[in-house]
Amino acid sequence: MTFSVLAFCPTSGKIGIAQATGTPAVANRTFRIFPGRGVLTVQAGHNFYLRELAASLYEAGYGPERILKSLAAADPHFEQRQAAVLNVSGEAAVHTGPKAFTWHGHRIGTSYVVAGNALAGPQVVENMAAAFEGSAGEELEERLLRTIEAGRDAGGQPVGQRSAVLQVYTDKRYPLVDLRVDVNLEPVGELRKSFDWYRPLAAHFADCYEAGVVAKYRDHLNAIGWPTSPSA
Repeated sequence: MTFSVLAFCPTSGKIGIAQATGTPAVANRTFRIFPGRGVLTVQAGHNFYLRELAASLYEAGYGPERILKSLAAADPHFEQRQAAVLNVSGEAAVHTGPKAFTWHGHRIGTSYVVAGNALAGPQVVENMAAAFEGSAGEELEERLLRTIEAGRDAGGQPVGQRSAVLQVYTDKRYPLVDLRVDVNLEPVGELRKSFDWYRPLAAHFADCYEAGVVAKYRDHLNAIGWPTSPSA
């Protein structure tokens, strides 16, 4: 019961995902990101073990199509699932099972995939794709967030959304952006509020990691004239 966008930016090397769902705590239940390599999700009646199997196959060097075929062979309920795999090479594969929660569907574009189930209708996926393609000049994290906002604004899930996540990596092992809303009546809106305040801290923390320094984030925000509190 989820709508998602998986994407890679060839210019920046960033790879990431944004998701929203009608169940709580979606973050880290459905997806895995492999920095500098690819991203995958297993949703629609998510199964932790199936996601981990997909991740193991990816680590073993399986391509997207082969991963989906292997999941189909291992999962007796695969016709109810929705799964997607995207490589930084642009290779992608998506499975939307015919028994997945309706409305269900997906679209594969250049360096991105949008997919969802239990949606208000096909306009959700179409508007998501349009939002991603229409924000080509923005950083990947902004594009991902705009995409799930477009899905929500197109009707999202009739039952509403209760959790959302935005996660983006470069080729490093740590996430550049890792934000989530676990339980909220409007999680996509809350995710936007968090991201808009957190935005200048993503590069700051990355600089600290790379330089091995200890620095107060408040000093950085003060230096750039940014509010030191998200409620300011």
